[in-house]
Amino acid sequence: MLKWKLFVTTLPFVAVMLGVKLAVEHLLGFPGWIDFSDLSPVLTAGTFLTGFMLAGTLADYKEAEKLPAELACVLESIEETFLQASQGRAELDLTAQRKAVLVTGEAIWDWLHKKRSSEEMYTSLETLGVAIAQLDIHGAGPHASRALRELHNLRRAVTRIGVISRTNFISSGYALLEVLTILVLGMTLIGKFKNFLTEVVLVPFITLIFVYMLRLIRDLDDPFEYAADGSRGAVEVELFPLKEYLDRLALRVGNK
Repeated sequence: MLKWKLFVTTLPFVAVMLGVKLAVEHLLGFPGWIDFSDLSPVLTAGTFLTGFMLAGTLADYKEAEKLPAELACVLESIEETFLQASQGRAELDLTAQRKAVLVTGEAIWDWLHKKRSSEEMYTSLETLGVAIAQLDIHGAGPHASRALRELHNLRRAVTRIGVISRTNFISSGYALLEVLTILVLGMTLIGKFKNFLTEVVLVPFITLIFVYMLRLIRDLDDPFEYAADGSRGAVEVELFPLKEYLDRLALRVGNK
């Protein structure tokens, strides 16, 4: 059902446009000023810009799809490093180290769902760094070096998520796309069609395409738009790799 969310929520715009067009033409007697064929340059420009903006946001989206799996892999690599370092070193508490990884993973999960601030999430990374430093103190220097590299990769991944989520793809491009969309819809309202059937088909179709694509591009631009209550947009990337790893880790720690 989620895949239809954007489509269904766009239908009211389509219904309003068609209703306004029919009301203006048949109730107010306004036949239109411009032949629909004269709208082709504006439609072409709008289509070209829509394709350009879609291609740009998809590039970031494809990268964003990889990040949850990367987070899970890096966290599990740090956990495995703790496991290897603890072999033959009774002074290292493997359960406490796994808990440190779990706390960091849960902090990232809560940050993605707007339950924690960026500062709190980065503080959890620093705490994990302190746990890694204990390896060096207890004579597991090579393992500490490996874990620190993985911690760097973890910071890089969450920082990239923050950048993708908080920045728009070419704001000036959005401005022009919005203007063109409004222009296309406005010219459709004052356009003249050859017959009634053409009108009731083309007006909803043009409205659906341009409004839907504008909303889709905006939704794609932030693929990490999760809410604290668990709700999400129509095209957010899947977080199941991270969730499944945290569940496995919680079982190993004994929290479940």
